Amino acid sequence: MSDIEKKLRTQLAAAQETIKALSRRMHQLEHGDAQLPLQKQLQSYQQRIEEKNEALHEITNWFELTVQHSMDAIVRIDQQGIIQSWNPMAEQMLGYSKTEALGQLVEDLLIPQRLHKEYLERFHRHLKHESNELMNVRIEGRAQCKDGSELPIEFVCSPVRKGNTFAIIIAMRDISERKAAERALAASYANMESLVAQRTRELRDLATIIEVSVSFVGIADLQGNVLYINPAGRKMVGLGYDTPVESLSMKDFHDSETCQRLANSIIPKTLELGVYQEDFNFIDSAGNSIPTACTIMSLPDEQGKADRTAIIARDLRDEIALQRQIEHGQRLESLGVLAGGIAHDFNNILTAILGNAALAELKVEEPVKTAKYLRNIVKSSERAAALCKQMLAYSGKGKFVVKPLSLSDMVDDITKLLKVSIAKNITININLDPQLPAVDVDEAQIQQVIMNLVINASDAIGDGDGIITVKTGVMETDNASWRTSLVQDDLPQGRYVYLEVTDNGCGMDEKTLQHIFDPFFTTKFTGRGLGLSAVLGIIRGHHGTLYIDSKAGTGTTFRMLLPISQQQTAISDDRAEKNEKSRHNAGTVLIVDDEDAILEIASLMLEDAGFKTLTAVDGLDAVQTYRKHRNEISAVLLDMTMPKMDGQECFQALHKINSDIIVILSSGYNEQDAISNFTNKGLAGFIQKPYRAEALEQIIRTAIDSK
Repeated sequence: MSDIEKKLRTQLAAAQETIKALSRRMHQLEHGDAQLPLQKQLQSYQQRIEEKNEALHEITNWFELTVQHSMDAIVRIDQQGIIQSWNPMAEQMLGYSKTEALGQLVEDLLIPQRLHKEYLERFHRHLKHESNELMNVRIEGRAQCKDGSELPIEFVCSPVRKGNTFAIIIAMRDISERKAAERALAASYANMESLVAQRTRELRDLATIIEVSVSFVGIADLQGNVLYINPAGRKMVGLGYDTPVESLSMKDFHDSETCQRLANSIIPKTLELGVYQEDFNFIDSAGNSIPTACTIMSLPDEQGKADRTAIIARDLRDEIALQRQIEHGQRLESLGVLAGGIAHDFNNILTAILGNAALAELKVEEPVKTAKYLRNIVKSSERAAALCKQMLAYSGKGKFVVKPLSLSDMVDDITKLLKVSIAKNITININLDPQLPAVDVDEAQIQQVIMNLVINASDAIGDGDGIITVKTGVMETDNASWRTSLVQDDLPQGRYVYLEVTDNGCGMDEKTLQHIFDPFFTTKFTGRGLGLSAVLGIIRGHHGTLYIDSKAGTGTTFRMLLPISQQQTAISDDRAEKNEKSRHNAGTVLIVDDEDAILEIASLMLEDAGFKTLTAVDGLDAVQTYRKHRNEISAVLLDMTMPKMDGQECFQALHKINSDIIVILSSGYNEQDAISNFTNKGLAGFIQKPYRAEALEQIIRTAIDSK
């Protein structure tokens, strides 16, 4: 009941009491003089009462209209819970008509059967009291509809009293849409929580992966200030695990040249592309250079603008060491392939030496013929020495010396080795330019390249008959065919010397061509020689490139291009006349060797050059001899490998006797290996066996004259 209705009802009750009082007064004054005014007053009150009744009726009508058109279901029940009124929205919401609902117990009609046990006792208790905790309070519940379904509702119970009659008005609102929205919101929130949990788990996993990664992982801002380095990165650069990185920058981990590359090229390309890959070196805390393969990526801020970079660097030191080991093993395996040819060639050389020596012995009374046989012996010996040098170089034990040489001469020198390195069913054609300009190369390295290109060609031909052609010449780098090379090296335009190896073997398809320069790629069951990655590395090290033309089933052409030397080719002429040497007494040389033949030939060579000689058969003998003839001896020719006391121990003992002693080391091994333990220890020189008299005399004289 509204406040206006209550006020009108109060005024009406007061008017009725007034009318009763006036009626009594009129009865008392029925025959008196004041009767007329009282009648008028009574009529006035009656009119006012009628007006109030009309107003009350109008308000009641408006109240009824409001109830009938309310968007909430409005139900009135008495103290026994019997339904007394049922508005249209209650019909629409709950499915019961007004006729069906009136007179029914609200508990039977609206409260779901499954909730009776839980709620009925308390419900009836609240019906008896106008004031309790359920009155005028919004409560959520469920109402049972006519079709048996349950409807989520929000309801308010309000007590009303009319005279002595007490009732309860129940206003119910359908909240099914709100509940659906709440469920959707809850599901969305749960989904969002799941996504957040998943993302958090992913970030935690990524953080764990970064922390345990074996690669360097770091983050820096665009000014080069370090923000983060993972444990593997700290270990790689020698940074303590608890050392803060906030005060560090790129300059602490890279040399000035790399820092300049990072600032001018690498970082700008990373910001442009998002992700960029390039190899460059780090420097650890001890100053050691660390080659790495790096992936650099830009990291955006909240607005999507890149403000940091991350780097993942893989330490290549172990890979490089492994690749060197593999290449060394491949070279040794190649020696096995060449062993038969080398033995054959050596036997031919030894046959020539023995034959000429025997003939010289027979013709000793005929000096002219003897000289011819002796020249043949020297020439054959030099060929044997050259073959040994090739073997040492090919096994990785040779000394790398770059000098101007002719590619045609180099191919000619190893022609026999090429022929014995390929299958018997293969013909090798040699087409060399005799007027080829010189190239600046290390002979042993380029000979390795030539050998491997020929061996690869032989393997490509396989068991069938085939032809390999080796050709040399000169070409221009702007030639259209060269531009199709798989190796896009940016060589300056101009004239280049080339060596071409062509076979009519199986050829290569596009997929194979894309991988032939991978470090460990091979199509062979067992690899022989260097891989093409190492071959290309040697050629690039000589400022050249490699052209490849191949199709499956049609054969392959490899063309090596090298720049023409700016120096004049160093050519030795065996027929040049010997320079006249002074034959006066040049001093005494102590020759130390455990081979009697070496002692004899070295003594003859030096004595022929004007020296006096003393000999010792091992290191102990040399020390004793030197002590006895110290004042006579000008220099010592010392062998490396000897019994009792080797060359290194003998050198140390002699050096203690005389710190200014002149010692020239002699060995059948190459200089690089032989003198490795004598660096900065006062060794006067080195000569490799076998040697010629002129070379031995020259190194002895140079060592003595330099003192």
